[in-house]
Amino acid sequence: MGDILLVFFQECDEQLQELERGLSALSDGESEQETINAVFRAVHSIKGGAASFGLENLVRFAHVFESSLDGVRSGRVAPTQDVVKIFLKAMDVLSDLVVEARDGGPSVDPGRIAESQIELESIIGGNAEAHKTDDVVPSDFVPIPMDFVPVPMDFEPVPVDFGLDFGFDPAPVQAPAPLIVTFCPHDAMYARGDDARNILIGLTDAAVAVEGGEITVTCDASALPPFDALEPDRSYLSWRAVLPAEVLEDTVQSVFDWGGDVCDFTISREGDPASEGGEAIAATDAQPSGETPLDVAPPEPAVPALAETSSAVTAAQATPAVSRPDAIQPAAVASGANGANVRRTEQATIRVDLPRIDNLMDLVGELVIAQAALESQCRRNNASMPRELGECIASMQSLTRDIQDAVMAVRAQPVRSVFQRMQRVVREACSMTGKDVVLTLEGEDTEVDRTLVEKLSDPLTHMLRNAIDHGIEKVEDRLAAGKPAIGHILLSASHRSGHILITIKDDGGGINRERVLATAIKRGIIAPDAVLTDDEINNLIFAPGFSTADTISNLSGRGVGMDVVKQAILSLGGRITIQSVPGNGTVFCLSLPLTLAVLDGMLIVAGGATMVIPVSSVVETMIIKPQDTYVLPDGKKMVSIRGDCIPLVPLGSELGLSAAVSDEPRDGAVMLIVENESGARAGLVVDEIRDQAHVVIKSMEKNYRRIPGVSAATILGDGSVSLILDAPALIASAVGRINTKLSDARAVLAA
Repeated sequence: MGDILLVFFQECDEQLQELERGLSALSDGESEQETINAVFRAVHSIKGGAASFGLENLVRFAHVFESSLDGVRSGRVAPTQDVVKIFLKAMDVLSDLVVEARDGGPSVDPGRIAESQIELESIIGGNAEAHKTDDVVPSDFVPIPMDFVPVPMDFEPVPVDFGLDFGFDPAPVQAPAPLIVTFCPHDAMYARGDDARNILIGLTDAAVAVEGGEITVTCDASALPPFDALEPDRSYLSWRAVLPAEVLEDTVQSVFDWGGDVCDFTISREGDPASEGGEAIAATDAQPSGETPLDVAPPEPAVPALAETSSAVTAAQATPAVSRPDAIQPAAVASGANGANVRRTEQATIRVDLPRIDNLMDLVGELVIAQAALESQCRRNNASMPRELGECIASMQSLTRDIQDAVMAVRAQPVRSVFQRMQRVVREACSMTGKDVVLTLEGEDTEVDRTLVEKLSDPLTHMLRNAIDHGIEKVEDRLAAGKPAIGHILLSASHRSGHILITIKDDGGGINRERVLATAIKRGIIAPDAVLTDDEINNLIFAPGFSTADTISNLSGRGVGMDVVKQAILSLGGRITIQSVPGNGTVFCLSLPLTLAVLDGMLIVAGGATMVIPVSSVVETMIIKPQDTYVLPDGKKMVSIRGDCIPLVPLGSELGLSAAVSDEPRDGAVMLIVENESGARAGLVVDEIRDQAHVVIKSMEKNYRRIPGVSAATILGDGSVSLILDAPALIASAVGRINTKLSDARAVLAA
């Protein structure tokens, strides 16, 4: 049961994501029936699974939620913004109840649950009051009593014979026959945590919905084997239910909408072959001799044909045969042949534990290292290596790369799961601050390594809360500035140059640099006489202990939020930049590697050491010309590239390598033009470019310690360890030194 319960909670997470996606679409004005049905199915599935495990609190709340959604599905309730807000609030409660049932953590506040239930119940109740028809009877109306004396009937009816002979006896008009439903679950129904009891509950609800309705259920246990041969994960039982004649087939079909893909079922009327346990009649089967299908017009409306099909006409009187061919072919519902109700195809997916995928990725990484070692060994003996061996090595290299890409595709996940959770973060922050903010999501299908997806939640949560608390102004301030009362935040993801770029953009007041600078001086973060650029002032908000909040609240004031963000992003090998325009808002840009496992690298030599730099960071390579280099007053060098000056960084000296002879670039030295996510560039001077390879990333912090300018390490084909350079950090260091010197020069000139 523990394993099945685990599968149930995994499916709850998926259903909650589907619920979040559907309600977001409704909030944006999309009211398509399929969207509404998807939202209803998500809550219905959670309720059905929870009932199987006896999770009463979850079932009770989900039932109220489902009933309210049914009002929208049936058209009785319009999905207005106020209604959708109630649904979003209920979704948060439902999510907390799932977490409570799964983790056994702190119980959800009963008052919060009761408040949400009252709001949900008011949706249908309020709608009924709104649609109540006015009383057209005048208030001063006085009924007049009418006394009728019954007239005695003392005559005998006289039979009249018109002498007409039609050649057949007219068929008596019969009432619709009771509805017969049979179903047999597959093994997959129980494997995913569902239960046949949920179908029986749905059929019971359909039966009692009609006046005086009741249901008769019988269980067929004939396929049940002896106890010693019983397999717990197999399905042996089937059921037969008799429902009132007034129940519509469509109502019963809706019961199987959420479980029909793992269950064989038939819907028929009493007296049909399927209801007697016979074989279902397929829509393409030949009709019995002498009978004419009701959905095909006969060539000649002969009188004898009418007599032969009279019983079929009687069975189909309640439903026109032209639009409902299953009136005489009830098994078409189960088989899906020419019927309107076609069973959904079960998706061919499996669930795999994450440690198994991680282990597979580690093995593939070792395979890459072994392949590189074999290739390196063969290159040493290139003169004597047979041509066939070289072709085999090249083929193995291609296959290894394909295997690696395939495993990476398995590890890749869209950022939708973490992005949609941010909707709740925004709602809670708005509730605490009293602001009204709309979060827009873009690029939810952007795929990244699952490790990154798991670790993005906390940084994004802090940044969104910070944007609402500090970025978005109060309503009166926005109106005074000519902005709409509702604030807007854009959360987007995209791929760029081998990285994933996550952007958080708000239309608030921007960063007040004067206040940030004053706060940093007051808290002792910087010296009072420090001269900083706009970018340096912006980055002060990431300093430990920094906060501009006057009071401590649930959202801010402790000075730990943005510091946590920066440390989390740096630990993932990423970078964060800020662009802010006072009065127009702020843009936070997070640049992260697509994966923490492998990368395409360029092998370079600097200061006598072989290092790796990501190919995605290299814009171009060239030979340095002395006439293109310039020296700043502090001795730092710049290089002119097609009219643009960028800092020149001798890589060996920058990393403090003992073999680095001098900072002076020699004539004809090789230079790599590298670029970060914000477009800043620098020229790295190296001794030579050796090769390009697919390398496996090994963490430096876990195995040694953090080194400035180095993001990770790898093992080369010859068994040696090589450092993987952090190009954005090298660029930031070089550009920062240049900006600092320019700021000092401006300060001297100003004095």
